[in-house]
Amino acid sequence: MLYNHSRILMINKILKLNALVLFLSFFATAQPEQGKDYELIPSDLIEGQSVTEVFGYWCNACFSFESTVDLLKKQRPDVNVVQIPAGNEVYARLFYTIKALNLGKEAHLNVYKDIQLLRKNLSSTSDVEAFAKRHNYNHSQFMNVYNSFGIGIKATNALRKVRELGNAGVIEGVPTIIINGKYKFRRTADAQKNIDNMLFLYDN
Repeated sequence: MLYNHSRILMINKILKLNALVLFLSFFATAQPEQGKDYELIPSDLIEGQSVTEVFGYWCNACFSFESTVDLLKKQRPDVNVVQIPAGNEVYARLFYTIKALNLGKEAHLNVYKDIQLLRKNLSSTSDVEAFAKRHNYNHSQFMNVYNSFGIGIKATNALRKVRELGNAGVIEGVPTIIINGKYKFRRTADAQKNIDNMLFLYDN
């Protein structure tokens, strides 16, 4: 009887040990892998803790990635998400004008939709004014901010940063996601896996 009891205790210990090994191995394999899920980049290109996305309004993948960004923010509101517009000065000025006027995510998506879905031209100041009127923004206020010196500086700095990243071989296309200034993240088709991996790198 004592033998059977000891044997049961030993079996329980073995089962618990096996369960622990499986648990630990699951989390070990769940972690993003260098060379597969991310690569290391020069650490002096982007400062601070952030999930930074270099995007282009013409880019379908960037448009799709917006939903992943939204999910990431919902799951972890504390994460510092930074977006840097690529392309040209018009796109960069548009992005920072929308931010300066606090027009929100809807206005940001309207730029994507106008370019990609409605095939609207957004390549000149008059095109931008037409965009503001089309979406019932205060177009005179919109254009004053768009043409302001401060927005011009932000646009110039953003495009300079994109060039720096390109010259360093970090950017080959958009979207490019950089985490904490040291990890270039590789996306998959699985949005939640992308979020889990990005958060792991962000926290480590």
